[in-house]
Amino acid sequence: MVEKSDDGILKKLLNSSSNSNLNFNTNNGTDNEGPTTIRNNNSSPPPLTPIVESDSLHERVGEYKDSERQFSNSNNNSTNSTRDLNISKKAVGVDIGTSRIVSARIGNDHKELTQSELNAFFMLPYSQISQDLLAKNKMNYLKIKEHLSVYGIHGQVFANMFNGELLRPMKDGLLKSDEPYAVQMIKEITSLVVGKASELGNKLCFSIPAPKTGQESDLIFHEAILKKYFVGAGYNATSINEGLAVVLSELAHENYTGIGVSMGAGMCNICFSFMSVPVVTFGLPQGGDHIDQSVARVVNDSITRVKVIKEETLDLSKTPKNNLEQALHIYYDDLISKLVNSISTTFSKTENLPKLNKPIPLVLAGGTCIPGGFKVKFDKMLRQVELPIEISETRLATDPLRATARGALVCAGTE
Repeated sequence: MVEKSDDGILKKLLNSSSNSNLNFNTNNGTDNEGPTTIRNNNSSPPPLTPIVESDSLHERVGEYKDSERQFSNSNNNSTNSTRDLNISKKAVGVDIGTSRIVSARIGNDHKELTQSELNAFFMLPYSQISQDLLAKNKMNYLKIKEHLSVYGIHGQVFANMFNGELLRPMKDGLLKSDEPYAVQMIKEITSLVVGKASELGNKLCFSIPAPKTGQESDLIFHEAILKKYFVGAGYNATSINEGLAVVLSELAHENYTGIGVSMGAGMCNICFSFMSVPVVTFGLPQGGDHIDQSVARVVNDSITRVKVIKEETLDLSKTPKNNLEQALHIYYDDLISKLVNSISTTFSKTENLPKLNKPIPLVLAGGTCIPGGFKVKFDKMLRQVELPIEISETRLATDPLRATARGALVCAGTE
């Protein structure tokens, strides 16, 4: 955590963007009675200079934020376009992920609009100069007691600059019970991508993970907190399992029959759906975070650097060039092996599976399945286990990072 003595460093780093035409905002409040929230309504983070090892990450962050303002299926050869569906423009789909929160809706031009925000925050000790500089640079922050919580992608920038700890409101797909500001921060971060309902009662569907054995009450709390927040924002809110959301996003032309696998940072969620009805739903409590942490530990490197390499350059179809890449291959193999064996075991133990007259597809989504060569490796391992149903093909979602939000939108907009 940054100490108060770092105010001078903070000022120097923030003022490094002195050529910015951002206006100073004096209406930011300094009252210690409760939180004060300042948000940046711009899509891109301010032009700050992060530490060297994360240059490529933050270049990508800017590009990623810009590209997330809007995306269209007009040039997409996929047959799973929302143009084929009658989705209300008032509906909203939200993917509440451990690493990112993504929203999806239909714009006036009938194109899908998405927004994404990093689901994390960085704590600074409060001082007036720090608050003034955050406000001047239009960064998202919340004043909590004697701290300033910088959240979303701006929190990542600060964590990298100060080589500090980036905190998250969630772990393993659920709100963290040991994080005192988890509920407060999940609401603030979510509000960046989901505003208040334009009309009272607009439909919104948000994703939830599969329940974990022995932790069902944690899921009940997680779902209730999110639903209460969305209802308070004016929505008629419902939840959907992440795996089922992948099915709704990608398998419209298969009558929503198939297996959806959402591989996020906190866990993997699996759903076998028959004509949009979930037949088997379960989760594997490991995901991208487990890979990052395990690799960083065994190669004695930072999680941030491991994550950058994993997201930027890793190709699982190529021979590893160094110890870090070797470790990434090893832990990816381990995660995929556990996942396909879990699918085999769970499906084999399930009674009264639907009788299918033809093989069904399996769709992969989520940030963990993005590295090159992942689909081939997954498909190869899947073919080595026994399943009570036949898989026709393994495919990646049209847009793995947005598939869950898109499926939630389908659920909200077609009911």
